Amino acid sequence: MELVEKINRLIGSLIDSFKLGNVIKHGVPVAITGKPNVGKSTLLNALLHEERAIVSEIAGTTRDVIEDVITIEGFSFRFIDTAGLRKVTDTIETLGIEKTFEKIDQAYIVLYVIDATENNKEIDRLAGKIKKRLEGKDKKLIILLNKVDILNEKQLSLLKDLRNFKNLDSYDKILYISAFYNENIDQLASLLLSIIKQRDTGEHDVIVTNIRHYEALTKAGEALQRVMEGMKTGLTSDFLAMDIREALHYLGEITGEVTTDEILGNIFSKFCIGK
Repeated sequence: MELVEKINRLIGSLIDSFKLGNVIKHGVPVAITGKPNVGKSTLLNALLHEERAIVSEIAGTTRDVIEDVITIEGFSFRFIDTAGLRKVTDTIETLGIEKTFEKIDQAYIVLYVIDATENNKEIDRLAGKIKKRLEGKDKKLIILLNKVDILNEKQLSLLKDLRNFKNLDSYDKILYISAFYNENIDQLASLLLSIIKQRDTGEHDVIVTNIRHYEALTKAGEALQRVMEGMKTGLTSDFLAMDIREALHYLGEITGEVTTDEILGNIFSKFCIGK
């Protein structure tokens, strides 16, 4: 029983990894969001190392969604530069902001850009606003305090003292950057990579990206669940063997043929069935 439970847990962790694996396979969606004119488009250009987005001091310049992909150590990240979040009356800009919220909902990682030159009270309010919106969602939030190059040493020190904020704490992922001067952009890229690498995907750190493998693992797990239920109710070894063979069959679709009498014999000997 213990062996079946262990195998079932491993299969379960692989099944759970499929969601992340599917995201990685198609590029990890990263939404860049924040108020207008905080440096979102400048940040996108810095990450891409090219002038991909229009940069302007005029608020609301980005009225649509701009997407591009970069690869960091073999992992693809699909960056989405969105329209600034604010109250608007312009119909076109309103549509852009609606798309922003859609992209936030679709993203796996959200980069929330805040102008570091704002007063502490406003920075705290903005941080609390985005954290509340993402509460309970399976998303990773990185708060980026941009334009730190404008601050003097005293202002930067106050900004980095998290005791001055009630909505920021040491558990948050916070970076102090200058998108214009590429300050700490490499640190951001490393953080994005670490979020994906550190995702808990089970004992063997394997991520499932193939839908066929996911379906085979699901069916194998269902068969093993029947084995565990059968062992609890005292089902005969013949019926248990049918479900074990089915589980091995689906695992064999991934790894190759494994449904041999020798394997069944070893399993039954460890289960002590019929003794």
